[in-house]
Amino acid sequence: MSTRELGALLVASACATCILWRARQLRRRFAVLATSPPPATLAALAKHRWLPLRHAIVHDAVAQRKLEEAFDAMCDAFKPQQVDYSNTAYGKDHWKLSCFMEYSNGVAAGRINLAQGGPLKHVCEDILRDCDAVFMRWYDEIHPHLKTATRSMTRLQSFVTRYRRFADETHLPRHIDGANVSGSLVLGLPTYQGFTGGGLTVWDGDGEKEVFEYPMGVGEACLLDTRVWHQSNPVLSGERWVIVIFYEVTTTKPGDPAPGSAQSRSEAVRGLLKTRVLNAARRKAASEQGALQSSAAKEEIVWKG
Repeated sequence: MSTRELGALLVASACATCILWRARQLRRRFAVLATSPPPATLAALAKHRWLPLRHAIVHDAVAQRKLEEAFDAMCDAFKPQQVDYSNTAYGKDHWKLSCFMEYSNGVAAGRINLAQGGPLKHVCEDILRDCDAVFMRWYDEIHPHLKTATRSMTRLQSFVTRYRRFADETHLPRHIDGANVSGSLVLGLPTYQGFTGGGLTVWDGDGEKEVFEYPMGVGEACLLDTRVWHQSNPVLSGERWVIVIFYEVTTTKPGDPAPGSAQSRSEAVRGLLKTRVLNAARRKAASEQGALQSSAAKEEIVWKG
């Protein structure tokens, strides 16, 4: 075979490979995911409140196209690691749905092979930065701070989770994300298979007992304040993918202990608990005030009748 013939053969082979790759990509279309919450959740979100909710949904937190372009590389780099979560429905050491990119605080600290999650972190770096910006904008709104104070954020954990209909892989039951977690973010990812079931349930509002259900479309982020109860709902078919990030936010005023010191960490924990107690008291008072006003309004209507 001449050099010219060999060159032509190589070009033809490359073209055929390109055509096959393109055909495969055209066949692998991303599933269209639901984005609209049920009517009960929409009504709860529209409800007048004396105190703001401690969670939020941000649509298009990360561009859908960016997530779709990165998804194949995410799947290739996804290597689940086994972790003991005491609150799962699956028992001890049966959580193997997540590939951890960062893990500095939690039940498995020191036992996670972060090198295994390194390739996935490399793929997701830009996406994680987008999530950081979205979370901090929201956190600053619900937790204002003095202009003289400085605020910093650290990712305690970041990981990709894949839920499937198989045993031990469907969901994570009702839980909170840990005493040292200032807030967290759950980002909906694309999927080729689509899924039924799934989505996210959050308990917030009056007495922290109102139920908010979100299907979590591609690029949608659910933002959670510290100790907000939530769960990923069981997947009945297909695959559901999410990125989850736990944050620690430190606000330092002039004269405060140096960030990272034992005294600083102790004060941060006490501050979180104090905020929790104050918020609960305020919500109880607001709920009672709302009930009194509602009762007074009803009496006025009866009297006028």
